[in-house]
Amino acid sequence: MRAPRVTHTRAGPSKSDKKASQDAQDEDDAFIDLSVDVEKEFKRGLEFGNTEVRARFRPEAISEVDRGLPIADSLVAVSAQVLVAVAALSAGNIPSWLAPIGPRWRGLAYLLPAIVHGAKLASVWVVGGLAGKAYERKAFDGTFREAMRRTVSGGCFAVGLLIFITQIEVAHKFHDLGLGDPVLGSSPEGDLVINGALSELLVDIFSEAGALLTWRAIRWNTSPTDPASLLEEEE
Repeated sequence: MRAPRVTHTRAGPSKSDKKASQDAQDEDDAFIDLSVDVEKEFKRGLEFGNTEVRARFRPEAISEVDRGLPIADSLVAVSAQVLVAVAALSAGNIPSWLAPIGPRWRGLAYLLPAIVHGAKLASVWVVGGLAGKAYERKAFDGTFREAMRRTVSGGCFAVGLLIFITQIEVAHKFHDLGLGDPVLGSSPEGDLVINGALSELLVDIFSEAGALLTWRAIRWNTSPTDPASLLEEEE
């Protein structure tokens, strides 16, 4: 009598094995190839910084057609904060930077802190304007689209710089109050500081953006020169 034949079937891969295999495949796909010439790329970065980035912050980055444009931008930025101060006093919602200085005769004590805060934002914008090539002739004597593009580009750089400065100021306040690291939710006092800084930051960004975009739209192509004779400036 023949013994019954026993067949063995090989079990297929389990779901967990399939998932592990898929995860390993995803890691292989996401692997970054580091076989590039690191030294060559480093030299390219240095060359770009020395030729392109550094050139944006030299005196030659400001067009000779309008050397006073950074000063005009600064006056607009300061004026915007004076208007913000007036609106804040009228609404009774006074920001932290609007602390009165001197005699309070017809609100004169609030003028100096508004000017100081406006000067801070003006400095940030001028740096951003240089980074965004907003002081070359094409930024105000070319096409309207180019003028707005460079203004927005400089504004984005300025916003990033302003956020960085705000983070430093918030960390300093936390240190002075003994609240530890500036983390939202760590304490009610810390949340009040962070939320207040965020609100003031948003007001600074939108007020300056509105003022400078309006001013640059007015300044666009108001010089007596013919746009057809636009000088080719180094990019």
